[in-house]
Amino acid sequence: METRFAPALLYAALFCSCYAAPRLELRPPNGGCEFVREQDFLTSLLTEGGFLESLGFYLSPGTPGGQAESGGSGGGAKRWGRVQPETRIEFFSSWEFEKGFGDILLSRDWYVPREDALAGRTNAELADCLAGRETLVPLAGMAPPFVALAVGGKTADQADYPLVRAAGIRITTRKPSGGDFLPGAFGEKLRAQKIEKAYTNALPKIQALEEALRAAEKPLAQGPPEILWIAAGGDLMLDRGAADILFAEGPAGIFGATAELLAQADLALVNLEGAVSSRGAKVKKSFNFRFDPRVAPALRDAGIDGVLLANNHAFDYGEEAFQDSLSCLAAAGIAVLGAGLNNENAARPFLFQKGGQTARVFGIASFFREKNGWDGLTVAARAEKAGLLHARLGGGENLKIHFTPDNETGDSPGIIDVVLFHGGIEWAGRPDAFTREFYTDLIQNGADLVIGSHPHVVQGFEWVLGKPVFWSLGNYVFGGMENTGGGEEGLFVRLGFCGGRLVYLEPFALTLSHTRTRIAPATRLNRFYARSRELRDTVSGEHLIARP
Repeated sequence: METRFAPALLYAALFCSCYAAPRLELRPPNGGCEFVREQDFLTSLLTEGGFLESLGFYLSPGTPGGQAESGGSGGGAKRWGRVQPETRIEFFSSWEFEKGFGDILLSRDWYVPREDALAGRTNAELADCLAGRETLVPLAGMAPPFVALAVGGKTADQADYPLVRAAGIRITTRKPSGGDFLPGAFGEKLRAQKIEKAYTNALPKIQALEEALRAAEKPLAQGPPEILWIAAGGDLMLDRGAADILFAEGPAGIFGATAELLAQADLALVNLEGAVSSRGAKVKKSFNFRFDPRVAPALRDAGIDGVLLANNHAFDYGEEAFQDSLSCLAAAGIAVLGAGLNNENAARPFLFQKGGQTARVFGIASFFREKNGWDGLTVAARAEKAGLLHARLGGGENLKIHFTPDNETGDSPGIIDVVLFHGGIEWAGRPDAFTREFYTDLIQNGADLVIGSHPHVVQGFEWVLGKPVFWSLGNYVFGGMENTGGGEEGLFVRLGFCGGRLVYLEPFALTLSHTRTRIAPATRLNRFYARSRELRDTVSGEHLIARP
């Protein structure tokens, strides 16, 4: 597409004489095809609230909002001796950094390079954008299956983002050349006097008009768009020495470079696998995880806002330790998702607001009976029983009543209903049929983003009914996953939402080394993208069918 917008002209004729106040005549630029919003704004500004009258102008007949002329003969009669300064309001647009948009800014529009979400790109170069080698679209028009690319590492919400289209006007005036006078030297002298007088009288009014337009509020020229950044990691297990490293070295000790991404995010979410307690007794299971209660404030200091506790390790040390988890996390200011003192409490969302956007985060689980005999249904929350929100006991219905229904365009502007899900088949490379059906049902009822965990491997990304789904992020920090065939890898995602829509998707491949996590080279994302494309291209009936 073109990266510079050609100027168009809006002519305004200001007539000054001793017979009437100056008038303003507006004509649409280029037949009204360009700068439509700016022209409408300017017309509205000039015609409402006595704006022009206060400056000594009136709109001429034939102009939208114009009025009948007062003084003189009116209509089409010849105005003998009348002269008029010629004033032109000229419209321009350019990229804002080029500063070719005139003297008075009227509007700004943010453009972004558009790319398929599965193309494996997150950044574009400015030179390619300006040369037409990237497809540029307004940020507000971003829609699946596309996402926006950063430009030279800058996203649209940053103050120095370059692809901002600016439109504005420049007001120029020259001495009049019209008027009919008696022939001869006397007529020429009278004509010259009237021209000079008309021009001199008009200048202060024109200057006042320019100053008033500069000072007027311009709703089309707002600042950078507001983007809500969500960071999410998969299974976080702080036993087996991970908590000790966290206490001794801080977040970077176990999270590596993702620690900075957690701290920068507006909203950071993980699945916490284990009990936050020093009490309780081991439940008969294959694996039991429990963490020093000091991990709760340490995680909050790391920037984590909410943790999914609806998982198969929250009750590893019984209900006493589970209750401790609820209280320790709450005391640290970390939201507990998908678990609570009863099923209503467990279904309640965590609310996070940034400007005009609100994220409502929910949690839910659906995992099967373990080989050791432990059954997650036994710890499901009930009306008068603390526990986990479980999909197989109606937990989905508890969530859906809280969702904001989408409008006819499939959006709930400004509201993002996020669901963290713990379930599916462990070590499976793609989602099972129950999980797919469950996610789809949630999205049909208003969920805007679903993030999965529990399989311990990365399963991929997919648009489901136009909404982003991460079937499984795999492991985040989980000691003991060496040589498990995928458990030593994970995915960390940074997601940017604008107006309730996903516009930026930045995935990071992770490498787990016992109790430490590091960001892997970008080439390690190839498997994630390959699995994602496979999901996109696979007929739904071919997906794995799981049975309890």
